[in-house]
Amino acid sequence: MDSSTVSNSNPFNPGPYTAETYTRRADHTPRTAQPETETYILTLNTDEAHHKAVTALRDKYFPPALNKLSAHVALFRALPGSELPGIETAIQDVVRQSHPFPISTGKPFLLAHGVGLEVHASLAQDIFRTLKEQWNDFLSQQDQSFRAHYTVQNKVEDKEIARKTLEEIQGSFAGSTGTVTGLSLYLYVRGYWNLKQFYPFAEGREKGLEAPVAATNNSDWPALPGSRPDS
Repeated sequence: MDSSTVSNSNPFNPGPYTAETYTRRADHTPRTAQPETETYILTLNTDEAHHKAVTALRDKYFPPALNKLSAHVALFRALPGSELPGIETAIQDVVRQSHPFPISTGKPFLLAHGVGLEVHASLAQDIFRTLKEQWNDFLSQQDQSFRAHYTVQNKVEDKEIARKTLEEIQGSFAGSTGTVTGLSLYLYVRGYWNLKQFYPFAEGREKGLEAPVAATNNSDWPALPGSRPDS
């Protein structure tokens, strides 16, 4: 796929994308009165070293022809564009009251078509619950719950491959710890994720960790590390 179609980055998390032909299931669609022309994804934003460690694991085991993304933890995957002003206000309120907090990987586990990696980040659950209380009326069925994890391998039909991956990770991956520095909001466009805004936590703003609003093409930005979330 032409790299010019890859979404933009901020200095912490380059924006992710998925296959152009990807279509969302009904339970991944926000519950609004009208069809949504735009939907948004909200993710945790982590430090570079942690991101690189988990993404390296994903790059090792995800089917190469299908691996267009890097590791991420998504809080919400289908926020409706019709509610965007209120969504942005709620996110701003949360990050003003939050500070960077620890994140670490846990045990690997089997997915339907691959392997996931548990994530320990207790304050992420608090953020999820706070936002869910405000957004519950329009959240998709998928976004009604949150289990923090990284997708290390997916889209594998052979269950034996997934089992071998699980065993290898159990025996060789020492784990990774890091810091969640803020939240990132992405616009979902026909399977692609384009960065809308990075929201640093309060302490991050004090340290000057503001990220610019993304343009529409990665070539407009320097090659900086970060997260390309998966689907």
